[in-house]
Amino acid sequence: MLVSVSIVCANGQTFEVASVKVNLSGARAVSIGSPSPGTFRAENVWLRFLIQNAWNVKDFQVSGGPGWANSDRFDIGAKASSPVRFEQMRPMLQALLEDRFRLMVHTESKDMPVYALTVAKGGIRLKASREAGNTESGGLTSSPRSLKGTGVSMAQLAAALSNIMQRPVVDQTGLPGIFDIRMEWTADQSTPGFWAPGLGPGPGGEPQDAGGASIFTVIQEQLGLKLESTHGPVMILVVDYAERPSAN
Repeated sequence: MLVSVSIVCANGQTFEVASVKVNLSGARAVSIGSPSPGTFRAENVWLRFLIQNAWNVKDFQVSGGPGWANSDRFDIGAKASSPVRFEQMRPMLQALLEDRFRLMVHTESKDMPVYALTVAKGGIRLKASREAGNTESGGLTSSPRSLKGTGVSMAQLAAALSNIMQRPVVDQTGLPGIFDIRMEWTADQSTPGFWAPGLGPGPGGEPQDAGGASIFTVIQEQLGLKLESTHGPVMILVVDYAERPSAN
């Protein structure tokens, strides 16, 4: 059932109605997004994952919070007062979590291990995209073992690698333009990838494959790029408090 919540954000946009329900299905599938402008849907998601989407941060950038925030699953449906895009609904989702989960967070800067994405010795081996000039075309499909995309910028590649490796990846290539990318590697501890509670070892877990080319080797040999381990400041979102939501 949808209930009126009247959540108003600083940008003046609102979720006119919203529903938060506990999901006890035990299903493996997880989904989150905007099926149509102004509509938000999330199925079988946990609070930590909702926080990542609301503040547009990676899992490694979220710290603290109760244990159930990584395990309890929820279904959320909400409708905005106007047909806005998903990016514009992030502040509205923040307000919804603060209202229904009594969520309280703050940000900190923490020095952490990061990867610098640079051009390898010998130069790039990237394939320039035929979509050059079409800034709306870029898109990537990724898994812990592969990355494929057409019309991909270096910023997009760095962001995708950050998800796969669960560590910040900073673009230091200085390369303009967009490229077509297709690569596969052997998953190991350096590529924990996306994970869900109860569905795998998660970041820092056991290696998933044995043998084969690592992502570091593939990036250098196929793209002419290099991932170099270093340190740098990373914004961390600290969860100070959260409550399980009351029934609708």
